[in-house]
Amino acid sequence: MSITTPRRQRRLGSFIKAVPAWAYIILSAAVVLPPVAWIVSTSLKTGSGTLEFPPRWIPAPFSSEGYVGLLTSTNIRFFANSLIYAGGSIVLALAICIPAAYVATRYRSRRMETLMTGILVLSMVPAIVVFIALYSMFVKTALINTYPMMIIVYTAIICGQTILFLRNFIENIPVEIEEAAAIDGCSRMQILWRIILPLIRPGIAAVAIFIFVFVWNDFLVGTVLATTEDMKTVQNGIVRYITTGFGSFWGLFAAFIVVAFIPVLSIFLAFQRWFVAGMTSGGVKG
Repeated sequence: MSITTPRRQRRLGSFIKAVPAWAYIILSAAVVLPPVAWIVSTSLKTGSGTLEFPPRWIPAPFSSEGYVGLLTSTNIRFFANSLIYAGGSIVLALAICIPAAYVATRYRSRRMETLMTGILVLSMVPAIVVFIALYSMFVKTALINTYPMMIIVYTAIICGQTILFLRNFIENIPVEIEEAAAIDGCSRMQILWRIILPLIRPGIAAVAIFIFVFVWNDFLVGTVLATTEDMKTVQNGIVRYITTGFGSFWGLFAAFIVVAFIPVLSIFLAFQRWFVAGMTSGGVKG
């Protein structure tokens, strides 16, 4: 009896401590999930079903006409553009930021710290401030409405945060490992390629997901710097349905949103393990 009572008390105490966390989770789900469920429900309704009042949560009948209506060359181009911009930005940003973060971490000096502070300050400046100058420059150089131009702009916007983020991971790697590799004859590039990169894979995965989500969800760059319809992004396509839609277009609009969400969800699920590891290990000093 004396053994059972403390156990029950511990279980009751654990349950009471877990109540605030579960209450927060339930409240968050109650706020976030209903709009998502409503969008999915609307995407499966007929054109007339989206205008019913009172509205139904469960479509009757189910219809795939919204998803079928997405299969146009313009919509496919929106998705292809966003994938190209996101993929190109990830590759270019990592190619630039990994060596830059390594140098910023291993070659410490007052000037380097000043440079890092400057990068941090510049990363806080809204991108719209320089868009007019960028637009004028790209028009004069005939780079407007080209994939390289869009990828460079996205990379420039995200590079500052990426360098600072990767720097935290490299700081956690003991210098002694690199010194041992240098004694064995490895150059700096070999150390970076063979030692640093494998050890910061969780951080690279987390950064890649951040860049993908940022580019995929961006609306401003695609609006200002992509002036032709065939260079617009997914977010421009979503707004296009709102501004040009008429009648019972809500099923098509909801289907577009659902399909636009699938790549982000797929990327996160595919790299979830590394993403979580990257988010947790970046702040641990070892």
